[in-house]
Amino acid sequence: MFDLHSHILPALDDGAKDLAETVGMLEIASKNGSKGIVATPHLFEGNGLIAWKTILDNCESLNVEAQRLSLNITVYPGAEVFLCLDILERIEGPGAYCINNGRYLLVELPSLEIPRYAEEFFFTLQTRGITPILAHPERHPDIIKKPEILAEWVNKGILVQVNGPSLTGRFGERIMKTAEILLSHDMVHCIGSDAHSIRSRNPDLTKAYEKIHKLVGPERSERILKTNPGKIIANCEFEAPKILDLKVEHQRRGIFKWLDKIKRLRG
Repeated sequence: MFDLHSHILPALDDGAKDLAETVGMLEIASKNGSKGIVATPHLFEGNGLIAWKTILDNCESLNVEAQRLSLNITVYPGAEVFLCLDILERIEGPGAYCINNGRYLLVELPSLEIPRYAEEFFFTLQTRGITPILAHPERHPDIIKKPEILAEWVNKGILVQVNGPSLTGRFGERIMKTAEILLSHDMVHCIGSDAHSIRSRNPDLTKAYEKIHKLVGPERSERILKTNPGKIIANCEFEAPKILDLKVEHQRRGIFKWLDKIKRLRG
């Protein structure tokens, strides 16, 4: 399988702190079945603007090290690009900061709310020949409340990457349930570990692999874990299914959730 989201490059962001930790992460990923892992350091304007050549050079060095250690895994270059209009000045088309120098770009939403210019951002990338892949939307509060937002984006050509640990409950029940909803409605196109270290947030995707198989079966699992990410890394087109019928039972919170429970007990 392929891991399309990781912070495995040493000392570039909040991921691996040094080369020793990076090598440990590679060993974990390889041991647990990942044949390829995309290095996606955070990219944002200001101090977070890592040079593309730095990412390329790091990936090349890691592949030499993986070969020396007889690890059956390849590290591919990429970035996790923060969604803000200023960053568009740096991304003119396929190539730099896209996965493996291709046309697919991993994009992260601001953590608290979806900005009004989100669709403009996505559309601008698409007009430049880039296909946005939205990183871990199952963790975003607006998507948790209203996954229909994501369905509209998918139908406009936006792809979705879900974190493996989200599916296994690492980030809590609400995020896990949202990830399950996205998966069951064909709104997940690839998986990432979002690994940051050799400890709790590591690149072991085996539990996520097992859950995906259980929830959607072998054919769709193959597509999400191998076929789609393989095409993304190879810069090949693929057609994501349209979302025609999204039926979600929205959870109520606080006093309203408590009142609903009382009604059910009395009924």
